[in-house]
Amino acid sequence: MTSHAPSQPPRNDPAPLGSAIVTGGTAGIGHAIACALHARGFGVWVTGRNVPEDRVLAEIGSRSAFVAVDHSSSSAGAATVAAVDDRFGPLRVLVNNAGRRHGATVSALDATEIRATLDLNVLGTMMMTQAVVPRLTAAGGGSIINMSSRLAVVGMPAVSAYSASKGAINGFTVATAIELAPAGIRVNAVAPGMTRTPLIDEWIAEQPDPVAAEQAQSALVPLGRLGTPQDVAAVVAFLASPEAEYLTGMILPVDGGYTAA
Repeated sequence: MTSHAPSQPPRNDPAPLGSAIVTGGTAGIGHAIACALHARGFGVWVTGRNVPEDRVLAEIGSRSAFVAVDHSSSSAGAATVAAVDDRFGPLRVLVNNAGRRHGATVSALDATEIRATLDLNVLGTMMMTQAVVPRLTAAGGGSIINMSSRLAVVGMPAVSAYSASKGAINGFTVATAIELAPAGIRVNAVAPGMTRTPLIDEWIAEQPDPVAAEQAQSALVPLGRLGTPQDVAAVVAFLASPEAEYLTGMILPVDGGYTAA
């Protein structure tokens, strides 16, 4: 477990709203969330398996630092929280974003791959949540935001294991929201639709007609376009903020109306 911080960590300039942990926060939706939280007034700790390029922390902002961790390990939650110091102020937010996409038909499901998906998507979220509760309680409360998916409630071929993992996240979210409410800890989940991450951009580019492929996917969305990481990040930042202090136990779709349709 190692941490990587800016060259001049602002130890005497704590963030106005305290600090936040964003797991899997070095790229894609996680990175957008880290940037949005920093812009809202949080200091941000991002986690990942590999130390990112310096520009990743620079893009987030001056109040950011990195912790190297594999969230599929059952000890990762405790180790991550132990590595987070108070340079940005008290810990107030956890965003459980680290996860993996598992694509396989039912006939091709592999037990090892299923366990890897559940270890990262479900166990990782549970252990991180358990680890931050004492710190959030000591700070007088806080916000936990879990990353779910439209595929937890909408059927699609060849994603059954992934869908099952995100269904588990929904159940965990509502149960912990009730359990942790007396401590002033709010627990919500965000369920993105198809979002223009590098993975989705790569999939679109691989299609025989990329323009037609994107248009076909966009046509399934009532608002007429695919989501962006910034769309998701804006909702997460709101849920983390004091403005959302009366929201808990929500599974909030950020999908342009896809699941409503």
